[in-house]
Amino acid sequence: MAKKKSKKIGLFDLLMILMAAVGLVLAVVGICVPFFTQTTSTALGDPEPVNMGLFDDYELLEAVMDGSLTIALVRAFAIISLVLTVIAAALVILGKFGVIRFKGLFKLLFAILVIVIAALVVTFAATYAAQSPLNADAGVLGSTSFLASTGAYLVMAGGVVSGVALLVSKLK
Repeated sequence: MAKKKSKKIGLFDLLMILMAAVGLVLAVVGICVPFFTQTTSTALGDPEPVNMGLFDDYELLEAVMDGSLTIALVRAFAIISLVLTVIAAALVILGKFGVIRFKGLFKLLFAILVIVIAALVVTFAATYAAQSPLNADAGVLGSTSFLASTGAYLVMAGGVVSGVALLVSKLK
């Protein structure tokens, strides 16, 4: 019987596995932490910021919002980015252990897709926050702002890290 050749995992391979795993963790954590933050500043002091998750109720906010971008689009891109990040991380990890082979043009295009969709998550979240009526400046009396928060940036970072790990990995 012929012996099956064992796949050796080098330092570069371990680094790519670690990058893919870290990207996956960042994306999962990003979905779970606040996606938007409302901060207020007044002449009397600054109250605590209000954090809003990706799946909170935005119905009242959208009723008075300027613009046509809805939270549904932000949610859809965040979920798509999470799924693509999971697939990219799995491809890198399984490819490094020799379970699957994934290379060529399709690997390149898929890695680019993961990175682009991840970048669109933060773009749509920031655009959604910018069209909010909660952004107001009353000069010395105070101001309020509604911004994309940690969750959006973590989902983006996770997708980019996993996409880059897939892009530079040699999955033979």
